[in-house]
Amino acid sequence: KLDRYVMNEIPIHLIRLSDMKVVGRNAVKKHFQSSVSNLFSYNPADHAKYAILSHRWLDEGEPTYEDMKAGTAAGQGYEKLEKFCEKAKEYGVEFAWSDTCCIDKSSSTELDESIRSMFRWYQNSSVCMVHLAQSEKIEDIQKDEWIRRGWTLQELLAPYKIKFFNARWMPMTCDKNDKAPSMTPDGSPDILRALEKVTSIPHNILTSDLRKCPMRVDERMAWAAARKTTRVEDVAYSLMGIFDVSLQIAYGEGRDRAFCRLIEAIMQTGDPSVLNWDDFSPAWHHSGSRALPISPWSFVGCVSRQFGFDRPLEMTMTSCGLRIPLVILPLIIHSTLQFGYT
Repeated sequence: KLDRYVMNEIPIHLIRLSDMKVVGRNAVKKHFQSSVSNLFSYNPADHAKYAILSHRWLDEGEPTYEDMKAGTAAGQGYEKLEKFCEKAKEYGVEFAWSDTCCIDKSSSTELDESIRSMFRWYQNSSVCMVHLAQSEKIEDIQKDEWIRRGWTLQELLAPYKIKFFNARWMPMTCDKNDKAPSMTPDGSPDILRALEKVTSIPHNILTSDLRKCPMRVDERMAWAAARKTTRVEDVAYSLMGIFDVSLQIAYGEGRDRAFCRLIEAIMQTGDPSVLNWDDFSPAWHHSGSRALPISPWSFVGCVSRQFGFDRPLEMTMTSCGLRIPLVILPLIIHSTLQFGYT
């Protein structure tokens, strides 16, 4: 059970906190093997625990996978990583993950798996630590760059346990889990109210398992509309986990083509709200059809429509355009012309 979990459900590389070395899954598996060897029944997620970092990348100076393997990581980015690892130890974990240095980006196979698995890795973490580099207090969150980045949307929604730190790595609340603030006088649900206000994501969604929430496609798309990504294709790739679909990673294909592939994958789930968009700029490059939107912005401000289907709607993109089944009903028209009326 531990082998299967480690090899499939956690990141490919993790930072071992005891010595700040980046290690692979086999080393992680070996580390936890002794703790489960005498157990007949156990949940591997309770043993193979790790913390995960959510942050805004520096313009330069972030430690890379190569830096960590060579032991040459230094500078402001590495200082941030050290602070994160110090906080991770306080949560009782022995491993940690950061997207700056735990992905071997020279391997296209590893990069592809990492992007496709990112939502699951954040969801399976013991705690997600969010570093808000432009915030000192809760009121500053609405102006923080972190809240406007594309990838940080899934980093907010996926984890079950999340902890926010300000620019000086001071906790922004007194709670251990900011998704489940205590109701005591010193509890701090204010951060959830601030996040709900700035993201337009309902409180119950922020604190729930996203994949079990019956949220429509058009509503989820609107959450991502104002967010920016450095690579244009990431507008689509960063949403795969939120819609529980998988795409082949193909940097260089362009924003429109990547987003159209995302929409086509979502269509296979049968949610008709994927068609509830309103924009005068459809994806023109898609041969034979103007039925596909061009970006999440296309879903902003759309009137919420009730479709009333009792089962998923079959939608298929073909060379001739969008194909959907229609029910044709007979229409009987009674004319009054024979009686001299108009």
